[in-house]
Amino acid sequence: MITFNVIHRTFQIRFGGATGTCFTIDLDGRQYLVTAKHCVAGLTDGDKIEIFQNNNWQVIPVSLVAHGAGDVDVSVLAPPQQLSPAHPLPPTSANIVYGQDVYFLGFPFGLFGDSGDLNYGFPFPLVKKAILSAIELGPNAVMLLDGLNNPGFSGGPVVFTKPGLTNIIYSVAAVISAYRFNPVHVHHAGTPTPLTVNENTGIIIAYPINHAVRLIEANPIGFMLP
Repeated sequence: MITFNVIHRTFQIRFGGATGTCFTIDLDGRQYLVTAKHCVAGLTDGDKIEIFQNNNWQVIPVSLVAHGAGDVDVSVLAPPQQLSPAHPLPPTSANIVYGQDVYFLGFPFGLFGDSGDLNYGFPFPLVKKAILSAIELGPNAVMLLDGLNNPGFSGGPVVFTKPGLTNIIYSVAAVISAYRFNPVHVHHAGTPTPLTVNENTGIIIAYPINHAVRLIEANPIGFMLP
């Protein structure tokens, strides 16, 4: 079961004609928007993004906190107002367990659930489950998940609960980036051709939320919560 502290923080984003997912985190009394860097490629300080609400795209100017360095597919933005309730959702992967179930949320292919007034006019994201398969450490640390990712989940949150808890308390552990693909030859009449298609391997690439936290700590300009 996904609780409202996660749902209320997850939004569909559009920038430069491309759509994806973003979510809010709160740190030191300020609110930030986190997404995948490739969802906001080319965004600079003062640019405008669009958030889907009330069946329309709402234009929001943002300040750029920072883009992740190198291959780190994470960007952090500072909106000019509070976008979501400040429900507790710690941005940390502490206590996550190798092999445990995790969940990720987003808007694949632009799909969403019509929530009416339940989510302040914002659509409900789709939810999927995966397994934490591996963690690759280092400056460009990534998490590898076993699950089926689709275009549009990029930038969405990966959430988990500490195993053994009797009550559901979610933390956000990572940001969805992409899925690993395997080029497979197209066959014609049983014979392989030079053409290939990218087969979804079911291995999801996600970047730990610590990347976003470090960007924020270096430039803490988020909207000050009341």
